Amino acid sequence: MKVLWVVNKLTGALHEKVTGKKSTGGLWLEAMLDSAKLDADIEIVAVNIQEINEVRCLDDGNIKYYTIPGRPTSDYDYKSEKSQAYWKYVIDIEKPDLIELWGTEMPFGLAVLKAAPQLPCVVYVQGVLESIGRYYRAGIPQKDLIKCMTLRDVFSGETICKVQKQYLARSKYEIEIVRQAKNIIVENDWAEAYYKSVVPEIKVYRCPLSISDEFSKEHWDDFKMVPYTVMCPAANYPIKGLHMLLKALSIVKRQYPEIKLTVPGTPLKDKKSIKDFLKERGYDRYIRHLIDLHGLKDNVIYLGRLTAAEMAQCMSRSNCFVMCSAIENHSSTLKEAMTVGVPSVASYVGGVPEYAEHKVNTLLYRFEDYEMLAFYIIKLFESTNLCKELSVNARQCMELSRIKNDFYQISKTIYSQILINAR
Repeated sequence: MKVLWVVNKLTGALHEKVTGKKSTGGLWLEAMLDSAKLDADIEIVAVNIQEINEVRCLDDGNIKYYTIPGRPTSDYDYKSEKSQAYWKYVIDIEKPDLIELWGTEMPFGLAVLKAAPQLPCVVYVQGVLESIGRYYRAGIPQKDLIKCMTLRDVFSGETICKVQKQYLARSKYEIEIVRQAKNIIVENDWAEAYYKSVVPEIKVYRCPLSISDEFSKEHWDDFKMVPYTVMCPAANYPIKGLHMLLKALSIVKRQYPEIKLTVPGTPLKDKKSIKDFLKERGYDRYIRHLIDLHGLKDNVIYLGRLTAAEMAQCMSRSNCFVMCSAIENHSSTLKEAMTVGVPSVASYVGGVPEYAEHKVNTLLYRFEDYEMLAFYIIKLFESTNLCKELSVNARQCMELSRIKNDFYQISKTIYSQILINAR
């Protein structure tokens, strides 16, 4: 069986060859590739897009990687004959049995579907664009949106309000991709409910995302963790909710002035030059404003981009983990934290409540209620017993899920079923 993957970024051996480093994103894809390398019954052809002049290829046994020319952005010209020709070139050479689109965030899928209308196709749902657009402002007041707007936002057309409209506009491409693919893989009722509402005839398969083994290697315990430390996912745009977490931290700090928040991802840049000032994004300015307003400069630490192993290590040393998104489909980062066993607080959004059980393996709160978030962080700081209880239950839950749901094998079964149905 040969499956052509359409991915949004460099991955696997190609990422390592180009950057000299292991990937720090899309860790479920890395886990999937690791399993595929050991399977003689499958071949994977992973294709991504970059602004290059010619098609590039890397052969890695039963995994092959292609990078084709194009702008890997939302304005990718999927209608052009040139774009479709690149996809057709790869498809004609590799002759895959099936196409899998990893997400609908970019319109690449429409070009692929047009280049190979005869091939069965399935979409693995990651984010739901319409819901991202709906919640993109994430509770930021209008006056703050205006106050924190930067020159970069204005000239690039990337104000928070404009980006929100772009997500909503792109959701029509998402629906068309799903409609043409005819098959989707989801992880929860929330995603299925949305797609069934817009494409009632869609064929739905279930498969939970794989979690990298690196997170199973690290175990949280109260002896190793650093007291009064909080970790959150990478949070460089509004929907991830860092601004709400900072508001909660300002409350926690009254009782625990030594609290530290560690944030993976690109750090805020110090505005030391005119160039730095001109490159600042509005959301970064808003985060900087909240840090200054609440006196949190010494309490927030940016970690930079982390590998899976580095993420797991940081989680194991944290007093608690907070997933504070305004909307999530499944939140793989929360699952990673629960796999490590770090006591976690999470917003009650999307498909999260289907595995995160309130006061059993996680503490859940409404995204807007940052006072409740602060309350639960304090609870975890105060109670080692509560931390231990959540930690043990979270790890057991994730281990049971891993045993019951072999992401790789379920994916292969789905591929086979789609091929049978397409005959």
